[in-house]
Amino acid sequence: MKILNTNDIRAWYAEAADLAEFTRGIGHHHREADELGRTVDLPMHLQFTIENLARGKPGPLSPRVFDSIPFYSLCRGLFLPLSGLSGERAGQIFGIVWQPAGEPLENLVRRFLDKDIGLTLLQKIACLLGDPFLGKRSTFRRDSLIRLLRSIRLLPRSSILDRLTNVGDAAVLFAEAFKEVKGEPPLTALEVLECLRFLPGQRTLRKLEVLRSLLDRCGKMEAYFLAKLLIRNAGFGFDYQGPLLTRLLGERFKLPPEQVEHAMAVTDPLHVARVLTEAGPEGLRKIQLRPLSPVRPALASGSVEDIKKYPIWVERKYDGIRLLLHKSTDARGAILCGAYTRNRGDWLEIIPGMSRTIPFLPAKTVIVDGELYGNVVGLEGARPATVYEVYTTLQGEPVRPVQLRFAAFDILYLNGQDLTRLPLSARRQHLTALLAPVAGLPLPVPLLLSEGQMAETKEDLNRLFHHFRAQGYEGIIAKDLNGPYHLASRDPAWVKRKPEITLDLVLLGGVLAVTSKENVGLFGSYVIGARNDSGGFDIVGDVAGVDKARDLHIQSEVMRMGLLTGRRIERPSASGVRPGLEFRPAIVVTVKFEGIVQHDKDGRLSLRDPKVAVLRSDKSAYEADEVQALERLYLDQRIG
Repeated sequence: MKILNTNDIRAWYAEAADLAEFTRGIGHHHREADELGRTVDLPMHLQFTIENLARGKPGPLSPRVFDSIPFYSLCRGLFLPLSGLSGERAGQIFGIVWQPAGEPLENLVRRFLDKDIGLTLLQKIACLLGDPFLGKRSTFRRDSLIRLLRSIRLLPRSSILDRLTNVGDAAVLFAEAFKEVKGEPPLTALEVLECLRFLPGQRTLRKLEVLRSLLDRCGKMEAYFLAKLLIRNAGFGFDYQGPLLTRLLGERFKLPPEQVEHAMAVTDPLHVARVLTEAGPEGLRKIQLRPLSPVRPALASGSVEDIKKYPIWVERKYDGIRLLLHKSTDARGAILCGAYTRNRGDWLEIIPGMSRTIPFLPAKTVIVDGELYGNVVGLEGARPATVYEVYTTLQGEPVRPVQLRFAAFDILYLNGQDLTRLPLSARRQHLTALLAPVAGLPLPVPLLLSEGQMAETKEDLNRLFHHFRAQGYEGIIAKDLNGPYHLASRDPAWVKRKPEITLDLVLLGGVLAVTSKENVGLFGSYVIGARNDSGGFDIVGDVAGVDKARDLHIQSEVMRMGLLTGRRIERPSASGVRPGLEFRPAIVVTVKFEGIVQHDKDGRLSLRDPKVAVLRSDKSAYEADEVQALERLYLDQRIG
């Protein structure tokens, strides 16, 4: 006689080809949500994950299906170093002694990708991107996290919100809900990632049940990063580390970086990793540019001083918002449109009239690159609007009326053909022919061809610069007419010149205000930085005088994105040293300033009298200006 025990049922469950055999019976039977979990002594999240895995697998599941390193090890070995938390802040949140190793980011990522830890390449890329849902939309927001936390701690919503106001990050509240730094028995990394992968599309109550089961096995650090992953706010910045991931994937599969770069620009790192894993290098050839699949555009890489060869094509540079217009028409004539920013956000509904303008492009399928800009009319007459005036118009709070326009300067795709490998001269011919029929039409957003001319010499280039500046435009862009279109990268054949009175910089910290009573809690100034060669950021000054509304906006973004690292900073001031808080680099602002100052003691460069002009929500920290931009400005300033 054999007596069945829990281990027998667990083994059957793991080896079952069809989970229906566990529930088959006479009559109609509704199971309670946790009935099967209780029957086989499995936690709810494992029951949920195994059921979903079994639906997609024709054969029996292996009992070792969740073997991998512990989730705690993944958090401490990868997520914590990438998070930007200071040792002091990590100690406060998790109760551990930890100091950042200070190794280059590339070394950490390469070691993570190469090491066998029980995760597939796709899962590793998902970890770097902070996207456990593998590209699916997460329906979790901060309010969802608060609801989940309330179900664990049984606290009133008002108490949790009060505490959230103090700590500024919902993930910290999850860490505070647990006493131990790590849970026992330990969760495996694969157990967590596979569970989270199936959450999108589930009913809210089901999600909460599953997540409560996961959290039952979590400690402080695991709960903290689980909360970050749920709202895709891990903050690792790998959405914008295309060159690094391109290089490492190319090395791994022995592919030229250009091939991987094109595939990642057309899709995303997750899809590229999936294709390489399943189909190998040959699979990348099937990844094609298509309308309504947003891509990152080519960007200028330097200054006109870098030009080595003439003649060169020179266009006017607009002070506006970079957009790629997409149009797709199916066999029945139905049209879909998109207007994507450089960060692949669709602003079609944000820009008044754009959804009625794009269908007028005389092509079935097309992708056009250009700039949304505007004109304003004042007492001095008509002039081009600044990017700040364009932004305020889109936000519904214009300083003065702005007439929006779109200036097209390149074309990537036309009627089923990818044009990015053609030289610019051929792409301009296609673009000119495309826009000729709509030129002058009274469209909601007029479509124009960006003006330009060949410059035979440096004197010609200077003449064109002053010509466009006299018209009120920002400057010029110079391009090699023989060059292809470099998706998602800085094109060495595209260089620019503009009056360098503004830079796009990153907020690296906030200095606490010491002002009147009504401003208590506001930052008095912000620390600004530029990108350096090693992928980090160098401080280039402090910007004060931010109006209260914009200050509150910055504070809300800092709290919403969980940008406080926990490091305290001190900044010199006229009255001595003032304390502040460090931010993770994420918020980009356009800064106006009067010049560049070099410090006598250490030779550092900083801005003189900087002022925040506008918050650049369309830019990531990794698209901010570099320290070299300040060096060029300082040299120009010295030379006169």
